[in-house]
Order: sequence, then structure tokens, then C-alpha cells
Amino acid sequence: MRALIVGAGCCGASAARRLAEYGWQVTVADRRDHIGGNAYDQRDENGILYHVYGPHVFFTNRKEVWNFLSPFSEWVPFRCSLRVWIEGCSYPMPFQPETLRGLLPGHADAVLAAMKRQWSGRSCVTVLELLTAGDPLLRLAGQRLYDCDCMPYNQKQWGLRPDELLPEVIARAPVYLEDQRDFRSEAYQFMPANGFTPVFQAMLNHPSIEIQTSVDAFDLLSVSDGRITWKTSRQWDVVLYTGPIDRLFGNQAGPLPYRTLRFDMQIRDVRAGLPCLAMYYPETQFPWTRCTDYRYLPGNAGSPEKTLVISERPGPVISPKDELYYVVLTEQSKEQYRRYRQMAERIPHLYAAGRLADFQYYNMDAAVERGLEAAEEIHRRERGCA
Repeated sequence: MRALIVGAGCCGASAARRLAEYGWQVTVADRRDHIGGNAYDQRDENGILYHVYGPHVFFTNRKEVWNFLSPFSEWVPFRCSLRVWIEGCSYPMPFQPETLRGLLPGHADAVLAAMKRQWSGRSCVTVLELLTAGDPLLRLAGQRLYDCDCMPYNQKQWGLRPDELLPEVIARAPVYLEDQRDFRSEAYQFMPANGFTPVFQAMLNHPSIEIQTSVDAFDLLSVSDGRITWKTSRQWDVVLYTGPIDRLFGNQAGPLPYRTLRFDMQIRDVRAGLPCLAMYYPETQFPWTRCTDYRYLPGNAGSPEKTLVISERPGPVISPKDELYYVVLTEQSKEQYRRYRQMAERIPHLYAAGRLADFQYYNMDAAVERGLEAAEEIHRRERGCA
């Protein structure tokens, strides 16, 4: 059987490989001129490896995801630290005792003791939990973190008032009860020795996979009257669509809201680089939300004197050429997405999965897992395989 997969990012490429291994003939079409989706990386004119669409770091507790990816590259252990710039000082991310001592002088130890009493046995809580705690001291700590970081950062990132965003957006900000040396604690933390692009090349290097880049899926098909209509002489038995789900249906339920990013690249002396892989800037006086110093990536032995620092400025999607980086979760957008999902489920042989098709933020491992799950579902339902 033949499958058309729209999108060559983490979800689409993973699904393509799994279906090919099951004996499917797979065509992967991507509107960009490269594979890898937002994880695509390349070297600049100075030979510095950087991520074109913003930094990606691989970490997971999903053993099956790691077992799937590990054959496609030489991987090196990689643990990184991130920091946030608040009121003229940098603090470790995520929030932890060192952060609290800097932002709540005189209260931090009492706050930590109260957190340990309230949430005994847990390693972290969220800012939202602090804000809604019964103890006024915990609420004080939550309000301080919210006011100096969560509120200004979310307003800058999403372009919305805090009350317009769903609580789950704020709830992503954890506060650890013990200091953390590393940004993440997952069991598998690795980076490909030569970048992510070769990983995707190896993943899609299969005799049953055909790759078409610079191809707009809507030149191949349309969805109308409850079915897939082909626009060329080629046809496929199944479509897995990983792009924006609202565009698949011509924005019938209204366009879904997204945010884009604009990047400023600077070659700096190493002494003017960052003290870690990335620094976050929640305060409105800075136009960017994050700066990344790429000398910290594996594969960048690089010049001892120079480094590449890229700053990210979030903004609204204005042009059709603007990349869709982040979905904006509100009560209205979730309801719109629910309607699009119902439309997709009514069309035979059409599957939708991935960050934009699911209208959901995914870390890399979750996007890979979603692709593998989609492939399993397609193989099971279309071929009747157990």
C-alpha cells in the first residue's frame, strides 16, 4: 500500500520510517527545501553548527523513542544549563532554591520549608500551585515568580493578557525543591554528534521512502465533500497530514492562532557570549525572549575566539510566509481545534498528527512518539493488522 506523508519533521519522518519498515511504499512531501522540520540544522559561513528554527535539545524518558532514534546517529551525552535574566541578574532555570534566594531575600528558606511540608515527597511544584496554595507565604512566593517572570514572559511570548491564556500555559513553569545542576532530569539526554539533519537523512534513507521537498501538499490534494480529492495523476491509499489543520480545511472554522519568531544572528567574541546554552529574557525592555549561544552544542569544536548567538523575537503571524512556531491555547482556539479534529475524523483514509495538526506543543521525543503511534494506527486500520 502507498502512503503520502505531508511534512518531514519529527512526526512525519518517524511515521514514514515505521510504515516503510512495515512494507508500505511511502512518499514524504514537504513545502520547505529540506527535511527535518523545525529541527533542521546547518553550519554558518564560519562552520558553526546552529539550529535554523531555534534550539532543539533531545531528552526523554520514553525508552521506545530512544531505541527507535539511536541507530540513526552517533549520539553523545549532553546535559545543559539554562538561565533567566531578571532585574539585572541571571538565575538558573527552572526555578529552584538558588532562584528563590535571589528573588525572595529573607523569605526563601521559609518558603522552601513550607513547600516541603505542603508537597512532601515531590521534587517540584508549579507556579500555579503556589498561586493557589492555602499558605499565604506560598502565595507570596508564587506571586513574586509570576510577576517577575511568568506574566511578562507570557505576554511577550503570546501577545495576550494573562487572563486570555489557559492556566495550563502558566502551569508549565516548575519550581524545584532542590537545586538542579541540569535543565532536565530525563533518563536519556543525548545530542547527535553531527547535528539533527543527518539523523533525518538516515531515518528517511530507506528503499521504500521517496522524498519530495519544495512541494506544497495542496498542489497534490484537497479535502472537500468528506473525501480526499487528488489534483495530479498520482494517488495514494492513505494520507498522514502533519501541517496546520485549519489550512487543510480552508479555515472553515476560522483561522487558528499561532505565533511566529524572528531571529537576529550575531557573531561575538567568546568573552561576549552567554554563560550557558540559552538565556531567557521575560522583561519587556528586551525585545527577545531567548538568546542561544551555539558554541555549547556538540559538533562545535569551533573557533576559540568566536561564537554565534541568535536572539528570538516572538510576534504575530502576518504573512503566509511566516513560519508557525507556537500554537496559542485559549478556550476559543481549543474549541476551534475540536471542530477541525471532528472534520478530519470523518474523512476516510486521512490521518492528522503532529504539532500543528494536533494544535499542541510537543517536545522532540513526544513528536517522534506521536509519529510512531500514527504509523501503528494507519498500519492496523488500513491493513487490518493486529
